Formats: sequence, structure tokens, C-alpha cells
Amino acid sequence: MTGGLLTYVGHATTLIEVDGTRLLTDPVLGARVLHIRRLGALPDLPARLDAILVSHAHYDHLDLASLRALPAEVPVLAPPAVARLIERRTGHATIAVAAGASVRVGNVDIVATTAVHNGSRMRWTPDLGAVGFFVVGSARVYFAGDTDIFDGMRDLAERIDVALLPVWGWGPDVGEGHLDPEAAAKAAALLAPRMAVPIHWGTLASPRVWWRHDADFPAREFERLVAVHAPGVAVHILAPGAAMPIP
Repeated sequence: MTGGLLTYVGHATTLIEVDGTRLLTDPVLGARVLHIRRLGALPDLPARLDAILVSHAHYDHLDLASLRALPAEVPVLAPPAVARLIERRTGHATIAVAAGASVRVGNVDIVATTAVHNGSRMRWTPDLGAVGFFVVGSARVYFAGDTDIFDGMRDLAERIDVALLPVWGWGPDVGEGHLDPEAAAKAAALLAPRMAVPIHWGTLASPRVWWRHDADFPAREFERLVAVHAPGVAVHILAPGAAMPIP
């Protein structure tokens, strides 16, 4: 079986299906994370998974309650310190991966990539590490997790069919170690994927953020700026819950 399907579940949670292998990224499946509320309906739990990919330990990426709701026999790939936390707190089997590590899952290879991001669970706790993931099969998909732009993006892969790029967050703005629409558009220019899909927008919101009633503004702005900085890259905006075939 070749080809694939991409579902933008919401925020940094995506379901990547390539060559029959089903991967869920950074699952946040509940109505809230701390004070941050979900804007839309709760997503359905996926029927079958081959692995879960967790990029780092921030609460809007590593939600322990969501992991506990998923079958414990599904392995979780995460940075080493994050993997230990997950195994201790959820019972999931884990596979520790640092940037450059490659793991075969089903019919695809999963390669951990560099992410320039502080992976502390809390601001005052140690950095537990952060990675992105590159899924390699008949289609090649890059999931950035959370990262700042960095020159090494040019060398992440020879070919990327779809790049899943964070373009915003849950608050009024984004800080160091994140991409806003313009930085994400410049990252698209470095990565040169066939298609870029904006993620990390329109799903979770802190109280009274200015964009709450225009939640797709970051995605629209990303599309506009890709036309400026990376005109050869197609952009496909998926609303939370929507899916598309992977080209």
C-alpha cells in the first residue's frame, strides 16, 4: 500500500498515515490544558495507531491525560528524558530518540530531527529536550514540533512532500523558540517542500486572546507570506479536524 492521508486534528496533533502506517503527533485530545481551552469540538480517538510521536514536554504537546486515553501498547517516540517521563506516568512503552536517530515503524522510517526549542516542562524545570520528526516512506512528511528557524533546515532532507509547520500558538503572540507566520514562511523557503501545511493554530486559546474570533488568521497570514518568501511552495490550509491526501 502506498500513498497516505494527513489529518489536522488540531494544535500540534496530526494523524499521519503513510503506506498503511498510522502515526499520531503530540496528542492533545481533551477540552483544556491548564487554563487553555479548546475552541472547537473534541476530536475522536483514532481507531488504530502504530506509534505516537512526542516532540517535547510542554503541556500543549505532552498531555499525559491524552496519552493515558490511548492504548498503552502503542509505543511513544520521544527525546530520552521525555520518554522516561512518559513511561513513568502513563505506562506506555517508549522509544528514546535524539536528533539523527532513525526507527523503523511499520512500513516507514521515522527520523528524529533537530528542533531549536527549550523543552522544559515548566519554566523553572530542566530542559528535557525537543525534536522534530521526519516520516520517510513512499511519501515524505516533516513534522516540526516546536522550533525556531535555523539554517540547518536546508539540510534536513533531500525531498519533503509535506512540511507541517507551526505558525502560532495558544496565546496573544509567540516567543523565542517558536515560529510565527513570517518565520514559518521563511522556514518553508529553507525546507523547500512540495507543500506546506500550517499547524499549531486555531485550536487552543488562552482567555480573551485577540484572535479568538478570527482563529484562522495565523494560517491565512502564513499562506500570504509563503507567496512572498517561498513562492515555489504550495500551501494547503486544513481546518482542525479536516484531512487531505498526501501528495
